[in-house]
Amino acid sequence: MIQGLTHAIKESWILKGFLGLLMISFSIWGVGDAINPAVDPNVAIKVEQVEIRAEELQRRFTAEVDQLRQAIGPDFTAKDAADLGIMDNLVAQLTERATLDMAARTMGLTIPDETLRRAVSQQEAFKDETGNFNRLILNQVLSSNGLTEQGFVDLLRSDVSRQIMLQPIAANARAPKAMVDALFQYRAEQRSADVLYVADETVQVGDEPTEQVLNQVYDENLSAFTAPQYREVEAIVIRPTDLVPVDSITDEEIQLFYDENMDRYRTQPTRTVRQLIFGTALDATTAYDQIQDGDTLVELGDRIDMGAPIDLGELDANDDIGFDLSAVFEQNELGISAPIQTDFGWHLFEVTALTTGSISALPVVRQDIIEFIVTDRSFDEMYEATIYLEDQLAAGVPMTEIAETPGYTRVYFETLDREGRDATGAPLTFPIDQERLIRSSFSTDVGLESPLIEADDYAFILRVNAIIEPAPKSYERVKADVRVLWEQQARGSATLTTAKSLLDDIGASTDLPALADNDDAIEFAKLGPITRFGDSLVIGSIIPARLVSPALMDLLFQANIGDVIEARVGNGHVIAKLVEIIAPDGTELDQVRQQVTGAVGSALANDLVAGFTKTVTDEFSVVLNREAIDQLIPQ
Repeated sequence: MIQGLTHAIKESWILKGFLGLLMISFSIWGVGDAINPAVDPNVAIKVEQVEIRAEELQRRFTAEVDQLRQAIGPDFTAKDAADLGIMDNLVAQLTERATLDMAARTMGLTIPDETLRRAVSQQEAFKDETGNFNRLILNQVLSSNGLTEQGFVDLLRSDVSRQIMLQPIAANARAPKAMVDALFQYRAEQRSADVLYVADETVQVGDEPTEQVLNQVYDENLSAFTAPQYREVEAIVIRPTDLVPVDSITDEEIQLFYDENMDRYRTQPTRTVRQLIFGTALDATTAYDQIQDGDTLVELGDRIDMGAPIDLGELDANDDIGFDLSAVFEQNELGISAPIQTDFGWHLFEVTALTTGSISALPVVRQDIIEFIVTDRSFDEMYEATIYLEDQLAAGVPMTEIAETPGYTRVYFETLDREGRDATGAPLTFPIDQERLIRSSFSTDVGLESPLIEADDYAFILRVNAIIEPAPKSYERVKADVRVLWEQQARGSATLTTAKSLLDDIGASTDLPALADNDDAIEFAKLGPITRFGDSLVIGSIIPARLVSPALMDLLFQANIGDVIEARVGNGHVIAKLVEIIAPDGTELDQVRQQVTGAVGSALANDLVAGFTKTVTDEFSVVLNREAIDQLIPQ
């Protein structure tokens, strides 16, 4: 993971810029803050006339905690976030924002209301499916983020003013051609080599190792045979369904629930309906009198030039379509109704399909009723059960005794590591979410109980009885693993010897493919074109990962044409003869040059913005209300 992050930072100019700004915000606030006893207790940060209120800091902190909880897991707490420095980071960010806002005021930058309205209406987050601005969506988004409309407008005004102030500074950053050329040359240079690959698996390891040799391997690699930290853990698990046994539900309760909730099991009668609407009773009656045997409203509409009828679809008596449907449902056969008056005028309804209502018999829905009663009652029982559990633990009652309570289950692990295994390496069986229980076990101090941890279908409290610190496993226990390690080392040593021997024998005119043809343990391949980062800029070119390592790339890009080098790769050794140095072509690799140019420009822009921010910071008085800030930090 760390290697992946490092690679991402190297290759992503956007991420570099973000991290640069993050470091800037941490670095520039080491000076200029003070504690002013006269500051409003509801104000956390004050930069002359610009104030950041404590509730705004709290809102942002809560939002950060919620995001981290979604990423890390439900057990992540606000205190965990504070311990990670999230609050300090927010204070730095908001102080920078307030300072720049004060600078904008000093410069006389004002944002017209019309500009803000236009900015809001153009944001995709506030548009409906038709692409138009929707105030209802705006209100929903603001509510979900704990913002009032005025608070949002103030934030937007601040953001726009800072953008107007900083954008010209960043826009003037230009990447010097000499710097771009040097970086482009470094990034885009490629090399090709002929290689011989000696895989560890192709060599023989010789005689079996003696006990003395294996003991030496064990002693020299003791860390590889060290057991992880284990914890002795016990927990009480409560499930709602365990608190209300199915056989505790009586027939009388089932019958009573069925009688009181008959509508749950009733299927409503339906009518599939279409209609013609008339302005007067005379018009509707005249049309009705023109119906012939077998007519539909479609045919009638054509005859009286009314056009196609309106299709209302399948309806039941509870559907709300703006008028009373009872007359339609009194019609128990297909066909066209007599004229019916509603608030919309006079209607001719045609029922084209109908169903009669039905009621599911008790035996059919009996199991559903039992499950509903158990679930409904279990939630009430769950609350009482968790309160009782906490009270018993607070009173010092052992978990073994508490577990005798009906519906409670004791879980016990004599040894538990972070991978969910015991001291023998065997996987343990977990009656609840494994990751959550392990995380709680290793975040709880020895001798203490965890807080009550709740999920949708269970709750638990655990206690860490003991911590077994990491210690070397006995030689006898890991002897087989020591044997495997010895073999890996022996094969690696053998391939190194083979590679060194080949290296000594290779000269300027040596035919590398011929060497491989004469030895089954050696494989010949062509490597490249390849960059110093182990990839290729040639479209469609695939670099075999087994033939590449950082050590090999370092040596290859220090070599001259014709030089022969040797380096360890993943599962073997490579002997490489440099064949070609391919200087980057600015026309063919224009995209790479643009990336380099953009990265340099972004870095310079960040430096200019950081310098400007530092300058304005030194000009204004920054007051941090430590008391107000500390009150927001969970203890």
